[in-house]
Amino acid sequence: MTGLLLPMPRTATVSARNREVSRDLLVVVLATGLTFVICVAFELREWLTEITRPLEQYQIDELPFTLGALALLLAWFSWRRWRQAAQELHLRVEAQQALMDNEARYRLLFMENLAGNALCAADGTMLLGNPAIAHILGLPGTQAATGRNLFDFYADRAVADEHRALLSHGSKVDVALLDLVAADGSAVKVIARMLVRDEPTTGAAFHVYVADISELQLMQRELADALAENRLLSQKYLLAQEEERRHLARELHDEMGQCLNAIKLDAVAIHRHPSELPRDVLESAQSIMEVSTRVYDVARGLMERLRPVALDELGLADALRHLSTEWRRRNPGVDCSLSIEGDLEGLGEQTNITLYRVVQECLTNIARHARASAVRLHLERAVDHGDLMLRIADDGVGIEPVRKKRGGLGLAGLRERVEALGGRLEVISCVPHGVEVRASIPAVGGRP
Repeated sequence: MTGLLLPMPRTATVSARNREVSRDLLVVVLATGLTFVICVAFELREWLTEITRPLEQYQIDELPFTLGALALLLAWFSWRRWRQAAQELHLRVEAQQALMDNEARYRLLFMENLAGNALCAADGTMLLGNPAIAHILGLPGTQAATGRNLFDFYADRAVADEHRALLSHGSKVDVALLDLVAADGSAVKVIARMLVRDEPTTGAAFHVYVADISELQLMQRELADALAENRLLSQKYLLAQEEERRHLARELHDEMGQCLNAIKLDAVAIHRHPSELPRDVLESAQSIMEVSTRVYDVARGLMERLRPVALDELGLADALRHLSTEWRRRNPGVDCSLSIEGDLEGLGEQTNITLYRVVQECLTNIARHARASAVRLHLERAVDHGDLMLRIADDGVGIEPVRKKRGGLGLAGLRERVEALGGRLEVISCVPHGVEVRASIPAVGGRP
């Protein structure tokens, strides 16, 4: 690019012009004084009077005054034109200065822009480019970019021909992802925009803007890999958690349940001989039976929380019906309904326990926070063993947007479970009209 033409400072230009005007005025004064001296020396006034005396009838003797007035008017006219010229000159100087400033700013923005910019001819030859586009194309500098054809750097020749055709018809080209090959052979991914221009001075046909997103693409791939790894770890963690819960439930059932039954049976055996034992022993035996029954109920509740027995023995549909029935029994003031459509057989362990946990957690949250009067649960599987859709809606107080954004560990855990199967969990709140939780799980997530 050519260097900038820096104008003289405006104050210096004005001073020079003022000095020139003063010099010209001095010449006028000196010439006028010299004319007066010559007229006095040669008595030109008297000589002119003698010559014009015969022409008195034509008033020729008044001609000097007329010429004097004409001279004064010409001086006034010249002064007016000089002021007008000075104003025009001032405006031109300011316009030139503004043009130079704008050109300097344009060159600065063009050259220092982090995005690649280039002016290209109709065939794609770069006429002007900034350092950013030279760097993106793997060229040593702007001079190396000038004269190179932009379409030669396209990785796909068909795409290059398509863009060339669009630009030849005056169309704008916007590309969300364009593959280029740099001069060193490395692959470059950019976002590009091409605008048709009419530049008679440079012969440019279009202006191209490119932004390098290769590093962003790499970061996205790394982020996607990390997310996939985190989901795999989360899935393994959830599997291990469910396995540990199943083991604890089995231990509670096999060990603690049998011990409690044995204690209760011994207490019943003692209580069968009221005539042979003291009254305090009989009362203690009765207390043992009551406490063992209460402890067994607590243990059974823990087993149900750890691992629903109905899920293993009856299947998902019956387990959900049992869960809603028990919840309705504990919350008699809430109208709870469950509807199931489609075949739920063969979904697999992960899908079954995920759907069960989503319903279980949502019912728990409704009982604690919603203050709802009605709850609607609907589980549907598309025909031909398609995707699953679970909807849980209540008419409670809803969730405030701030609380919804922050979320709790319960909702975060449910979302993690659903996304681990490739699904999606949505929480829709319309204060004060309740909350609807939607969980969709693809069919592939239900494979055993």
